[in-house]
Amino acid sequence: MQPHISFIGVGNMATAIIGGLIKAGYPTNRITGTARSQDKRENLASRYGIKMLADNKEAITLADIVVLCVKPMQMQNVIMDIKNEISNKQLYVSVAAGIELKDFAVWLGEDIPVVRSMPNTPSQVGAGMTGLIGNTLVSDQHQHWCQQIFASIGQSIWLKKEQDMHAVTALSGSSPAYFFRFLEVMIQAGQQYGLDKKTCRELATQAMLGAAKMAIDSNEEIEQLRKNITSPNGTTEQALLSLETNNIESTMTEAIAACIGRSKEMAQLFSTTAEQKG
Repeated sequence: MQPHISFIGVGNMATAIIGGLIKAGYPTNRITGTARSQDKRENLASRYGIKMLADNKEAITLADIVVLCVKPMQMQNVIMDIKNEISNKQLYVSVAAGIELKDFAVWLGEDIPVVRSMPNTPSQVGAGMTGLIGNTLVSDQHQHWCQQIFASIGQSIWLKKEQDMHAVTALSGSSPAYFFRFLEVMIQAGQQYGLDKKTCRELATQAMLGAAKMAIDSNEEIEQLRKNITSPNGTTEQALLSLETNNIESTMTEAIAACIGRSKEMAQLFSTTAEQKG
C-alpha cells in the first residue's frame, strides 16, 4: 500500500505536487491536505477527490509522510502547533526555502527523519527541478518515497552536502525568473523592430524551449551547441559579441552570487530564530 501523504498548507507548490501525483496514478484516498479557508478546502476536495481538513493535527495523525508547504516565516509556529502528533515513524519533507536540517531538528525533534527540498515553479507544468537533502535518519525507503513524489512534477537530484542547497537555489530554484526576465527584454526588443507582442512571444519562447530541449537531449557540451549555430561573421556571432562586450559572464556570475548570498543570509536568520525559540 502506498504511504499516506499529508500536505500541511496547500498553496501553489502543494497543489502542483498533488496534481502531479494524481496524474501519475497515486491513489486519492492516500492524500490529505490542509487549508484555513473553507472555500479552498471544498474547491480542492472537489477538484482532486482528496480529503481536505482545517486541522493540521488531524492531518498529521493520518500521515506516513508529512509535506510541510507553509511559508518559512510560519514554519516554526506551525510545527509547534502539531508537536504532540509528531512521530519518528513519519517522514517530514519541507519545501520551505532557507530552513536548514539542524533547525528542523530543534523544532521537530532530533529523532525525526527530515528531507529538505528546493522545487521550482515549472513544477506547476510538470517540468520542475528539485534539489533534495536528508538528515542521517532518512532511509533508502524514504528516499524512494521522495523520488516518487517529485518525479510526478519533473526531475530531482540528491545532494551530498546541505551547503550545496544555496547553489541549487540560484541555479534552479530562482533561475526561472532570470529566464523570464531575459524573455521580457527579447520581446520588447522585437517589438521595437516592428513585430507585434504576440509574435515576439511565440518566437522567443519556442526558441528558448527548443534550446533547453537540445541542451537536455544532446551529449554535446553547451559550449559546442553554441558554436554549432555561430557562423564566422554571421548574425549570431554579432549578437554574441555584443553580449560579451556588455559583460554577460560577469553579469550572470554576479547574479548567481547575489542569490547564493541572500540564501545564506536567510538560512542564518532562521537558524538564529530556531536557537532563540527552540
